Amino acid sequence: MPSQTLTHVEAVKLLDAVDAQPTLVNINTAARRIAPIASSLAAVHKRLACVSSFTIDFLKTPLELQALRAGLHLQIHVAPYGQIDQELINPQSGVASFNPDVVLIAVRLRDVCPALYDSFNSLAPEEAKATLDDWLARFKSALMSFRQHSQAHLLILNYETPVAPALGIADRAAANSQSQLIRTANESLDAIAAAIANAHVLDYDALIAAQGRATWEDRRMALYGRIPVAAEHYWPFAGFIVRYLRPMYGLTKKVLVLDADNTLWGGVIGDVGVDGIALGPDYPGSAFVAFQKRVLDLYHRGIVLCIASKNQPGIVEEALKTHPNMVLREKHFAAMRVNWNPKPQNLQEMAADLNLGIDSFVFLDDSDVECALMREALPQVLTVCLPKEPARYAAVVEALDCFDQFSVSAEDRARGELYRAESGRRQLQSAVVDMPTFYRQLAMKVTFGVNQSSQISRAAQMTNRTNQFNMHTIRCSEDDIRRFMTSGDHEVITLALEDRFGDSGVVGLAIVRKSPHEWVLHQLLMSCRILGRTVEQAFVNWIAGRAKSAGATRLVGQFVPTTKNKPFAGFYKSCGFAANSPDSAPDEWILSLPNVDTTIPDWIAIQHPATEVS
Repeated sequence: MPSQTLTHVEAVKLLDAVDAQPTLVNINTAARRIAPIASSLAAVHKRLACVSSFTIDFLKTPLELQALRAGLHLQIHVAPYGQIDQELINPQSGVASFNPDVVLIAVRLRDVCPALYDSFNSLAPEEAKATLDDWLARFKSALMSFRQHSQAHLLILNYETPVAPALGIADRAAANSQSQLIRTANESLDAIAAAIANAHVLDYDALIAAQGRATWEDRRMALYGRIPVAAEHYWPFAGFIVRYLRPMYGLTKKVLVLDADNTLWGGVIGDVGVDGIALGPDYPGSAFVAFQKRVLDLYHRGIVLCIASKNQPGIVEEALKTHPNMVLREKHFAAMRVNWNPKPQNLQEMAADLNLGIDSFVFLDDSDVECALMREALPQVLTVCLPKEPARYAAVVEALDCFDQFSVSAEDRARGELYRAESGRRQLQSAVVDMPTFYRQLAMKVTFGVNQSSQISRAAQMTNRTNQFNMHTIRCSEDDIRRFMTSGDHEVITLALEDRFGDSGVVGLAIVRKSPHEWVLHQLLMSCRILGRTVEQAFVNWIAGRAKSAGATRLVGQFVPTTKNKPFAGFYKSCGFAANSPDSAPDEWILSLPNVDTTIPDWIAIQHPATEVS
């Protein structure tokens, strides 16, 4: 009997079911059923190669499914195990020929320096150190050679601590111990990666510790099949790798929407009143306090918090204001919907208010029914159903690996405040009669920065997080931004905005390639939070004025449509650009500079002169 093709919703449910019970049977069955539509499930498609010192084929299927859960379709090439130098150094190797976007390098120190694990006590300290140094020098050389012929991101697993240290309980205090040597090896690995562009070290040792060091390896399979990972850990191992891929390709979630009753607190507030809810120092109230503290940590990492609660309007707000043990207060939530409407409708409304894509939302609720409805209505939302035991709630938040970024900026830490300030702006806009009056009452101040090294992290982060007002959604790492800043023929320009409601921080980025007669926009993007205030047009006017002063006669921009950047369509035309050719692909737009008006609107003040740092 032929199998029926899954719908998108059915595929999401199937992946959620695998995540709940990731047995090999469930993983392989899901992979077989999803395969016909796998490509259509993800907006981002990448090629990943695996180089390893052990058999790693077992990871391919779990990795493909975990990537799909994150919105990423992976085409995976697995190199023969043990061929580390050959695959990295040879520009004609299988890995090089595959032309990967990412290379996972899974090398166990036990495989390449077996004496450090199997006969450590037989080695003199200087012998152990020399063995390690020889390997690290050889590995660094291979990575540097690879970088000569490929710009693929490198994900390098660090080295695991032995289950049973060579000196037993004396290992911790001993000089030149085995554990100390492994720590030194991992520090050296960090230093090697820091010296190579777009190389990242994955804390594999921490993953093993979290999953259980004693059970991580199936010793029979490690000897028989050279597979040093027990089958029950395939799924978390794959998820661990995808955790690093999400921020690399703009797949990090931004918003956490919480239910209230039996989620933020115990009990139904409409029945028991504010004073009757479970929230305090004793169980079960202490479980909800612990949960709220973990959520507050996310808020301080820049995750936008919202509430969607089926309750009488006003009662949730009252609890947030007045309950003495409440950790999360009104000020922590950028939007709230407390009503009797379907929660998918409330999420869509909040997404529109916040000007964020619905696929950047995570929904957390204790109700199986509400979670099922959300998955059915909005499969692009990551829906997480809380367990029945509230003591496990905090662990659910800790396990959310969808909010990770490679760095956390000052703008991230203030993001909750920034979104709350938006409500003040919307109220002001509704009270004034025309847009110029609204703009002037905002009292906007803009600061431009050119090649400011202090903004490298924020600039890279914006390319990875901004999807809607983005000319092509090409992602950049910090190494990429640093390279543009020091190239001599590029400028990395940032725009920071402040108004009467607060400081929005750096919200705009442009990377310009300069030549004597022409400047080309290599990157142009802006946070959707501030769109519609003419700041985006002022940004282009300022760049055009700068190009004109440098003697250029035209400014060139491109637009590559994606599933998410529709807000950018039409922007060039609004700034006076003309289409270069109706047949050009991607769309190319030209701004003729000799007669262009680059005046900044009077309602935007340039706060400081641009600062350049070479």
